[in-house]
Amino acid sequence: MAARRCVPHFILQFTYHPRPGNVFIKRNTGTKYVLLEIIGINYVQLLHTHNHNTFDLIYKACYYTSDWIHNDSFLPSGYATVKFIRPSQDAPRSIEAGQSIHNSNIINVKKWVIQKFQGGYCVALPYMSEGSLRYILSTRFNNGLPEDCIAIALKQALLGLFDLHDLGLIHKRFSAGNIYVNFKQTPISKVEIKLGFAATIYDSELESPISVSHQTELGTDPTITILPKYPGGHPNLELRELYKWAAAPEVFYSQCDDACTVHSDIWLVGVAALELAYGNLRISNHEEFEAMIKKIRGKMKKAVVYFNDKLKYVKGKRKFSKEFEELVLDCLSSKESKRPSVGDLLQRPFFRYAKNLQWIQRRVLYAKNPMPYC
Repeated sequence: MAARRCVPHFILQFTYHPRPGNVFIKRNTGTKYVLLEIIGINYVQLLHTHNHNTFDLIYKACYYTSDWIHNDSFLPSGYATVKFIRPSQDAPRSIEAGQSIHNSNIINVKKWVIQKFQGGYCVALPYMSEGSLRYILSTRFNNGLPEDCIAIALKQALLGLFDLHDLGLIHKRFSAGNIYVNFKQTPISKVEIKLGFAATIYDSELESPISVSHQTELGTDPTITILPKYPGGHPNLELRELYKWAAAPEVFYSQCDDACTVHSDIWLVGVAALELAYGNLRISNHEEFEAMIKKIRGKMKKAVVYFNDKLKYVKGKRKFSKEFEELVLDCLSSKESKRPSVGDLLQRPFFRYAKNLQWIQRRVLYAKNPMPYC
């Protein structure tokens, strides 16, 4: 008698905040998504408010297609990132990008509406195993990435941004926190770097601890809350809000979403380059950020001294190429018209001579002792 395969037991249940072990089933295909673990968070700004006063959790999930039981494998069909989407302007923008852009450097929604509930729905995104570049910086490269790796990562993100601009879409939130890395080990080891956009953006850093209080009453679900990392108040501006407090001058002072243009996106490219170079931007207020930019415009070398004083854990002075310095200065030009386009940036030697993605695998993902890098 043939041995009976062990088939996972799928439960048709869900809560407002799903838990690892919950299952979503996409009705028209029968694909089953099993939530495995929490890998990120998405802060949500509710309508008619100015604060991110609620949040949704992001999950790693394995999925099983309808023909899985007929395959000779005990492994799931694949892995995905599951995110809860609320009604907002981000969803239509992501749909437009997904329908028009077939660029491997952009994260597009793989499956829309795998489960509806609470006025929104869950979507499946490509699984990015290493999280965002900001997460990599915070866990492995506190002092910043090597310059050759910055060139590789930014180039991949700019290839995605190029197609967005070509379609007439503005990113508005370009940063190290929205550039994600995936490492596939089978069948052939491969590194992917993709740019999140609109509804596909989430924070994979999880700086604030999560508290799960388990209810004792039958039929009640656990309550999930975000605990403050700094009970007395955060000493610096939140990096997840960087696109707001470090926005281009024409955007920051207008306080209007319509002020965002391709030029303000390029400004954020320059800010992202600084974050990748130094590992963190410890800024207390916007005035301090403006002072930093003025120092950079005065002379790039002064910025190195400034950062080495500001970031106490950076030992020694980092040396950057002339090409990198010019890239940052041009992107952070006070005049919008003087900032280069994405196409112009990609033609610069800093990106044209960038190494391949395997170099990221060797220098970043396989780095044995990355912290002392400076």
